[in-house]
Amino acid sequence: MTTIKPEMFTTRDIALIIILSAAGGAVSVPLGYLTNALKVIPILPVGFGQILSGTHIIWFVLIRLLTGKKGSATFAGALKGLVELSLFSFHGIQVLPIDLAEGIFVDIIMNIPGKASRIKTAIAGSLSASSNVLVLWLLLLQGMPIYIIGLMLVFALISGALFGVFGWDASKRVEHILGIRNST
Repeated sequence: MTTIKPEMFTTRDIALIIILSAAGGAVSVPLGYLTNALKVIPILPVGFGQILSGTHIIWFVLIRLLTGKKGSATFAGALKGLVELSLFSFHGIQVLPIDLAEGIFVDIIMNIPGKASRIKTAIAGSLSASSNVLVLWLLLLQGMPIYIIGLMLVFALISGALFGVFGWDASKRVEHILGIRNST
């Protein structure tokens, strides 16, 4: 009988997850306030702030691609959420389930059998970025008209796909610069 040995995080993996999660949390807080400020610009459609939601998930994509480990994006989601909470994100305590859901979606899509690719990463980014709309809807926005939630989802899907691809390209550059090869 053979046993399956679970993938363990190396010291490098843990350091990378902590550093990128902290950076992501530190960037996400002021970005969240900026996104909130976009609501007062009358020419922008309702929910347009979600066009920046992909910037929040790039960290999870990078972490998952650079470590190549299952669960790394989920771990990063928990850490990033704690960093944002400690830096007074305007979402308050809701930032924890938002970041956790985003990390989980990156891990779910990247766990699909087959090599990582730009397309797979774009899908992971899209679903991850749009998950924040679903979490917000479940926690806070149930009274909002469904067409506005739909519009927010569309903006988040587009943003997530673009930043997912950006994360793919960035991970390849980092791998090249550091001379590492990942088996993802």
